[in-house]
Amino acid sequence: MKDLFIKQIRLDRLPIEKGYPWELPVVKNLAKAGGLEFHSPVTFFVGENGTGKSTLLEAIAVAYGFNAEGGSR
Repeated sequence: MKDLFIKQIRLDRLPIEKGYPWELPVVKNLAKAGGLEFHSPVTFFVGENGTGKSTLLEAIAVAYGFNAEGGSR
């Protein structure tokens, strides 16, 4: 779908650091999978508390030049 704003996210490398956020399941799985492709204009992130959903969304926002906390650039 060519009208998607974000088509893919990926980690260039998995940091060797320990602790938050490097040990979150979302970071580990994203690194294993080589990235995440989006195929629909709407995507839902669903999971247990503490798995990294908000961290992933904040990282995407920062990568695109937005404020991680929302509200403005």
